[in-house]
Amino acid sequence: MKARLPLIAAMAVALAPLDASAQAWLGSPDFSEGAGIRAGNLELHPSIGAEFGYDSNFTRASAAEGPVDVMKLRVTPSLTLSSLGRARRNTDTPPNVAFAASAYASYFELFPLDSEDSEVRKRRNVSAGVDTKVDVFPHRKVGFDLMAGWRRVIEVEGRSEDLAGEGFNRGTFRYGAGVTWRPGGGLFEWRGGYTGTFNYFENDSFDSLQNLHHDVNTRGRWRFLPRSAVLFDTSYTFIRYTNANTSQTDGDILRSRIGFHGLVTYHLALLGMVGWASTFYKAHAGSIVPRQYDSIIANAEVRWFIQPRPNLETATIATGLSSMALGYTRSVNNSYLGSFYSRDRGYLQFSAFLLGAIAGGLEFGVSRVSFPAAVGGNVNTPAIDQLRLDGRVFGEYRFTETIAANATFLYDHVMSDAVPNDDLDYRRWQAYLGLRWFM
Repeated sequence: MKARLPLIAAMAVALAPLDASAQAWLGSPDFSEGAGIRAGNLELHPSIGAEFGYDSNFTRASAAEGPVDVMKLRVTPSLTLSSLGRARRNTDTPPNVAFAASAYASYFELFPLDSEDSEVRKRRNVSAGVDTKVDVFPHRKVGFDLMAGWRRVIEVEGRSEDLAGEGFNRGTFRYGAGVTWRPGGGLFEWRGGYTGTFNYFENDSFDSLQNLHHDVNTRGRWRFLPRSAVLFDTSYTFIRYTNANTSQTDGDILRSRIGFHGLVTYHLALLGMVGWASTFYKAHAGSIVPRQYDSIIANAEVRWFIQPRPNLETATIATGLSSMALGYTRSVNNSYLGSFYSRDRGYLQFSAFLLGAIAGGLEFGVSRVSFPAAVGGNVNTPAIDQLRLDGRVFGEYRFTETIAANATFLYDHVMSDAVPNDDLDYRRWQAYLGLRWFM
């Protein structure tokens, strides 16, 4: 049984490569937005969608524990507000200030298929999010940007003993600012900035995991050919837990990468970045023994655009969405089990928008996730390696310019090393049919 695995569940949630907490159309403006409503110098895009479907393992339980399968209803209103797009501006001159804001709330209701699982209905809840960003002088030699956001995520804690429990519900506040320098007519671009993140948990049992991240970062791009660019980025992240009695370790993560992004032909794009990451975790009274990561991080992708893409900047619906990609990422992040986790993931993607009415997307990934041993502070967990399979298929048909029907399929399978007294393996699939109105 997963008697002490809320932390493992938190780790599993943090590693999820696909966002199943909100409908797929929220992730892409090209999917989510219609013509919109003009309000002065702003565009307003309201929408509301509903989905109904099946979840084979709502609690992410192992086969031995017994998965709880449910029918699920989700209703999601959303709203975006932004500066006028190119189609609505009466001039080709870009604006001096670009503004974008979005908000959504997603309510879900559960209908257990077994009457013995009726307590799970008490898990009904609302996830929500708000994001804002302002770019000042986005096309001048010197500009700056501001951003802020908040997100509430509803998640079970990875066990089926308490179906009506509070779960691993959590929230994140993000805020930041940056300055960008663009000499030479924009061929070279260099940005320096700061991002702060506060992670909090609604269940008092997880108070010891609340933390602040302070991220000082810089990134740049040098376009040496019309359709190619050298990229570089570096960040230093300070991780501080707010509860002095936590068994987690405070620490820092340094990441630095350099790479290339370019169109080899009008159809073929290559992306490759490689670098190094090092962690600097420190022990304190009552904490686990800190472990350190000191190794390569990387990102590589080959993408084929079904319609020709003339340059690195243009991203219309016809050229930006219809593509196939094969990629690989290697990364390291802070963990709620031990100090950190590393992940290697290969993925295959396909997305398309056809005839102005049919939108579709597919993604399949294979990951190897590694956690060093966590010992000390009343914790004794051996090193864990997990193999994870994930997939998502999304399709939508637009009957009119404002009404669309869609279908979503999600799959998640975790195969983990054995842990004493715990079973981390689980298999889960979800299928939904939906209808939405948008402008």
